[in-house]
Amino acid sequence: MKLSNTNSYGEIILVNIIALITVYLSALIFGDVKDLVGQPVWLQIGAITVSYLLFGFRVFAGVFIGGILSGYFIWNWGGSPLNWLQAFAGSMAPLLAIQCMKVFKLSNFYGDDKLVFEHVIFLAILAGIFNTGLKLIVNTSIRNNILYPELPAREIDVLSFIQSYLFGDIVGGIAFIFIVTMVVTPIIRVLRIRRG
Repeated sequence: MKLSNTNSYGEIILVNIIALITVYLSALIFGDVKDLVGQPVWLQIGAITVSYLLFGFRVFAGVFIGGILSGYFIWNWGGSPLNWLQAFAGSMAPLLAIQCMKVFKLSNFYGDDKLVFEHVIFLAILAGIFNTGLKLIVNTSIRNNILYPELPAREIDVLSFIQSYLFGDIVGGIAFIFIVTMVVTPIIRVLRIRRG
């Protein structure tokens, strides 16, 4: 359930700024990351997922820009096309997970003004699977065959990559979603009571 159904330009800009700040701050918590090593708790995937849950797909620009800014200012990216594709993959993964859940009619995240944790946990797992898979494709096939075919192929221990990324994505997604919804859900309830 989204916070608002209006689509004025001012509101779209505001929710994109909120998403950008949320994504950036979630990356700031853990600081620098090592290339091709998943974080034990990747909060950014949770921040992206919550942004989509609250505001819908219209915050894609804010999420993507938040990922890019995190890369430049926190993780010291050089600004290569590979970095941009990693940010794009991370921005798309939760959106794809939400759309998948809608197809299978599992997207009832709020019911009776309460969060349906079973669906949210499944969403965090699915977003982690999509994020891990997309990042693996970007860092192997796309990097080696499309972006830098003239360089030596990047060899990745696929099993280690999947284990570390998937674990961090799922734990970070669930942790961030749980913490934020414990704060946001009561605020939404109060706002509805005041409006109603």
